[in-house]
Amino acid sequence: MIPFFRKIRKKMADDNRPLKYMRYAIGEIVLVVIGILIDLQINNWNEERKESVQENQLLKELSLNLQSNIEEFKKNIDFQNSSIDGIDILLDHLETDKPYHDSLSLYFRGLIFLEQIVVSRSAYETLKSVGLKNIRSDSLRREIIDLFEMTYPNKVNLIRDVAMQRYSVKQTIIDKYFRTNRDLQAIPMDYEALKHNQEFINWLYNIRSWKNAVRGMNKDLIRPTTTLIDQIKNQKFSKN
Repeated sequence: MIPFFRKIRKKMADDNRPLKYMRYAIGEIVLVVIGILIDLQINNWNEERKESVQENQLLKELSLNLQSNIEEFKKNIDFQNSSIDGIDILLDHLETDKPYHDSLSLYFRGLIFLEQIVVSRSAYETLKSVGLKNIRSDSLRREIIDLFEMTYPNKVNLIRDVAMQRYSVKQTIIDKYFRTNRDLQAIPMDYEALKHNQEFINWLYNIRSWKNAVRGMNKDLIRPTTTLIDQIKNQKFSKN
């Protein structure tokens, strides 16, 4: 393209020989500047394309992590629902003087497990390592940071800390009133005595209340996670 313009410019310069050198020199400068500007623009386009590809890949991986977290939260909710149902069955048997049967050991077993939330952070850690600035939307970047640095840790740490504080009490109760077998079933040493043990019954109600709170915290985590997934989708759509 530049040689073509040069031929035209040279022909025009030849028509007026006194100004030939000046026209030629100015033309050379203009062509060089145009060439530099075109190269810079192409480089800018290439860089923007690379950055866009990288950003889309990071957001795709982050979306997968977020979706995995939602599935984990739903599993935790189902688990807590099952645990609460089990506690209700135990309370019904104890408070209405129903006889013991082997299936109750499975419900007693559910009292042993500690509550926890596991959050997938691998994509976010990758994003931090390559630079959060790769997310060009300021609002989206803030939402991502807030979810992973504030919302997730607050809930996860709260459940972990409270569960660990309750662990010693739980172990004391289990060791005091139950024996466990190879299958980790909790079998009451004196089922009939438990029916009249207000300490144990109160503890069951306390456990039920805590599990209900854990279920609620899992639900609370689903909402901002789903919102962020939608924001990522909107961000990617707006650029296409």
